[in-house]
Amino acid sequence: MLAHVTLVLTTAFAPPNNLLSPDSMMVELRKGGYTILWRHAATDYTTKDAPGFPDDRTQQRNLTEQGALDAGLIGQILKRRGIPIGDVFVSQMYRTRETAERAFGRFRIDTLLRSMQPSDAERRLIRAVPANGTNRVLVTHHFIIERNAPGTKPGDVAEGEAVVLRSNGESLETIALIKMGDWRRLAEATPGITLTLHSSAPAPGLVPSPSAAAPPPPATTPLVVPSLLETTRNVAIAEYLRTFNAGDAERMRRFFEQSVAPNPSRTIDQRLESYARLRGDLGNLTIASAEASGDTQVIVKTNGSTGKPATITFTLEPAPSSRLAGISVQYAMPVGAGHP
Repeated sequence: MLAHVTLVLTTAFAPPNNLLSPDSMMVELRKGGYTILWRHAATDYTTKDAPGFPDDRTQQRNLTEQGALDAGLIGQILKRRGIPIGDVFVSQMYRTRETAERAFGRFRIDTLLRSMQPSDAERRLIRAVPANGTNRVLVTHHFIIERNAPGTKPGDVAEGEAVVLRSNGESLETIALIKMGDWRRLAEATPGITLTLHSSAPAPGLVPSPSAAAPPPPATTPLVVPSLLETTRNVAIAEYLRTFNAGDAERMRRFFEQSVAPNPSRTIDQRLESYARLRGDLGNLTIASAEASGDTQVIVKTNGSTGKPATITFTLEPAPSSRLAGISVQYAMPVGAGHP
């Protein structure tokens, strides 16, 4: 059985200046006074939302098994690190309700967190100041986060990820971005949380560790690259894919150093760890298609030698730069074998 799990491995992100690292944010959150805009955990895209958002779980996109585990894990991280959580609001969608239920055991529904049209009421909800000594959590959807968190762009916040805001009641400041890789690293560093691989369904809050599959040998045939990726603007994309197939960590390190925009909250070693996981899961890549999406994104569909297809979204810095601002990878994997 396969769960369609979205694995987003952002190698670089161009956030507002002076964002706190996730580790520093955990310290700050213990003081209270912040709003966490949390995109619901990973969902199964084989089911589509019925028109009109009916209050019927079977007609909505719901959490995958991995998403449910991730939600419980993140709740454990916050609890064990002594972070006070006050109000917890969710949209009317079951995927936000279940995310909050598994993380905190409680929530209140506010349909503004699923409103397609921005409004003053929505802005007031987001900008409300938390009760003294607590943090607010709003479990919502990507477009709500993108239009309210200053500096956040489409594609910056994947399922399960969060933006932390500070409000004075009138305006908002983006303080931190917490990616799924950050949540996993925080879990590993939090006493009392054990990441264990289970043969059956794990208990809520425990996320299986990635399998230690041996990486495949380097590709022996040259990568066939479509003309779109041979342009000066997209040369870094072609080089990433060739370097991926080379299976050489040092070559990939040089690529990250030279061709990917620096990101203070994500080290080269963390990027290399993500690369190693992808190599183990996907093997060597062949390109099925490449398509531009606006001026700064290219979507490349690939097939891995392990049998897994993957969609890789490359985000470019504004022209005339040819460096990459971000790389995200989506593919299906067996239930319980995903990386959080």
